[in-house]
Order: sequence, then C-alpha cells, then structure tokens
Amino acid sequence: MREYVSSRAATRREVLRLGSALAAGTLSGASGLAFAQRGDVIRVGAARPMTGMFASSFAPLYVGMKIAVEEINASGGLLGRPLEIVEADDESSPAKEPAAMRKLLDGGAQAVLGPVGSSHALAAVATTGPAKVIHASGGFTEELADGTKYPYHYQYTYNAGQQGDAVVRFALETLKLRKVGVLHEATGFGESAAASTVRNLKKRGAEAVGVEVYPLNATDLKVYVGKLRAAGAEVLVLWNSAAQGMVLTAAALQSMRWFPPLLGGNGMYSNAVIDGADPEVLKNAYATLIRSMTYSGKEQPAARQLAYVKKVLTYPEAKTWEINAAISPFYDFLHMLKLVVDSDKRYDGERVKKAFDATRNYAGMIGNISFSPENHCALDAEQVVLVSVASVRDPRSLGVFRERA
Repeated sequence: MREYVSSRAATRREVLRLGSALAAGTLSGASGLAFAQRGDVIRVGAARPMTGMFASSFAPLYVGMKIAVEEINASGGLLGRPLEIVEADDESSPAKEPAAMRKLLDGGAQAVLGPVGSSHALAAVATTGPAKVIHASGGFTEELADGTKYPYHYQYTYNAGQQGDAVVRFALETLKLRKVGVLHEATGFGESAAASTVRNLKKRGAEAVGVEVYPLNATDLKVYVGKLRAAGAEVLVLWNSAAQGMVLTAAALQSMRWFPPLLGGNGMYSNAVIDGADPEVLKNAYATLIRSMTYSGKEQPAARQLAYVKKVLTYPEAKTWEINAAISPFYDFLHMLKLVVDSDKRYDGERVKKAFDATRNYAGMIGNISFSPENHCALDAEQVVLVSVASVRDPRSLGVFRERA
C-alpha cells in the first residue's frame, strides 16, 4: 500500500507538480472561457433523481456534494466567486439523462456531477462527452473508467471490475470456497459486476455454478436464489444497487433457512437490511468498501475521515444510507476542481482535463487518487477491501465505518 499524502498543503503540491500541463501555455477555443466571465457565481451542474424509484435511496450520495460546496465557499469559492450547484431531475430514468444534461449545460454549468447509477451515467456521458464538459458521475461500471472512450468523465470511486476481483479473491483465498453462485440486478452495474466476477473466477481456474438475473421491479427473489442453491452454490455473490435487492435476497435466504456466505457491494449496507434481516444472514455477509472507511483490531479510522463522517451524519438525508453518503464521489471531485482552477487563475476544460490526467497520489477523502489519460478510475485495486456487514453494530462504526474481514 502506497503511503497517502496526509495534509491538504502536501496534496496541493502533489496535484500542482503532476498537473504541470497547466503551465505549458494558454489553450484557446470554446472550452477556454473563464469562469470569471460567467457572472457573479460559478455553476456546477448536478443531475440527480428528485422523483421516481431512486429519489430516496440515491439522495445520500449527494451529501458529499453539499459538504464540499459549503467548505469551498467558506474558503473563498472558485476564483474568488461563490460555487453554486444547479440541479436537474432525471426522474430516476436513464432515458431522461440527455435532457437533464442539456438543461444543466444550457443553465450555465461548466462542469457536471451525477447522475448516480451506471445505466444512468452511461446515458449521461453521451451528452457531456461530445460537449467536452468535465464530468464525474456516480456510476460503478468498468466502462466509465475508460479515459480513451470517455476522455472527459472521471470515476471518483472504485468500479465493478475491482469489486468483482476483490469478492472472488475473498471467496477462493479466504473462505476457501470455489462453488460460487452469482445473483445480480438487470442494470449496467449488475451486468458489469457479474461479468467481472465470472471473469475473475475463470482467471483463477474456477467457474460460477450459476448466474441469475432479476428485474428491478422484482418483489420476490426465492426462485432465483433457489436455482443457485440447487446448482450447488457454496457462496452467494449479490450485485445490487437498489436496496430492495438485498432486502429481498435476505428474505429469500431466511425463508429457505439457507445461510451461505453472502458477498457483494454497497447495496448490502441498507439500514432496512440491518434492521430487518435474520442475524444468520448477516453473520456471514461481507461487502466491498473503500479502505479509508474501514478499521481493524489494530488500526482505527484516520482522524480526517472520522471528522468528515461526523459532519456527514448531521445531514438528515444521510440517515437512510450513511455509508453511501460518506463515500460519495462528489466531495473529492469538487475539491480537486477548485484546486486546479484556482491554481490556473481561470477555467479551461482542456487544462482541467490535463491536470486531472496527470494527478498522482492526491490524498482524497475516499483514498489515494490517481488518474492517467487512459485510466479514469480514481482508486486502484489495493484500496478495495471486504468488510463485515454486521460490524455496523460496533460502536466504532458510527453507522459508516466497517471492520475489515
């Protein structure tokens, strides 16, 4: 594990040193319009579900955005001007993303964050990419990290490829179980994570005994879970983004009185599961998480992350899914944007892109952030770990941190 840059001053030097493209000269073109020419405020667009099925479950991920805006404005804004978020409702539908993006850009947004969800994000980059707008979504699919395909989009989190690899290593090397059943929702994230799981199993000489796909509007998953049990699964891997997937999986396992190790991602952290699932389900439940938000018997959460989490917990919308609020990709994105723009004394999309692409070892809240022109995933595989889902009941967790498995 590389040593993180621990101070904000050191972080600034790191980004400036490795973002030296900013000093290479002045770029021209439409993207070179300075924020300072845009009026009394600087606008960043936010696409999010204000209505529809994801309105409440995805709301926590925008808490990091709100905290970053407060901190940035308290420190002088960008280029001495207040940072203002302009929002557009995507109505929880990928089909609405192009219109939401156009609304944000037409409203003067010079950079965009959101939406949350891989299918939603893939629909959004079809608009922001051709417009050459710096963009950070909340999508987890591997495709969104491809800097060649999406040169203006940045993934400030781990992705489904890294999660699949971490889960497979845990199943084969830690649990010593090779008969893996995969259950996933019919979304871009579900498909990407399931494909990564199958691919990483094959890479290690194993195969999934079965792969089951369920629709987002499913109300019962017993049939899908039952098929994996019949196929001989010793460990169950669940890939869900909507909390309902974990709620229904836990209910199916409980009704069948079958309690295999259950592995998955962020969708397993829902408070509804913690409050309502059979303890036998949770006892063997493990999920992927960013290392910076974990602890062990010998290592406690860092003071910086601890202070940030305490701030996150003051927001009412975080209380539905505290852990996802704390690992929001938008906090680090906005702070890095300020760092680059203020150091360059202007906003130019191409220069911001060059600085981002040259960033190495930026000490972000989510961990050690690095990009390259080809790889736009902020984190590397070393920063993805498996944690105990039930450790949320440990007082040390504060409802956010989890104990590493």
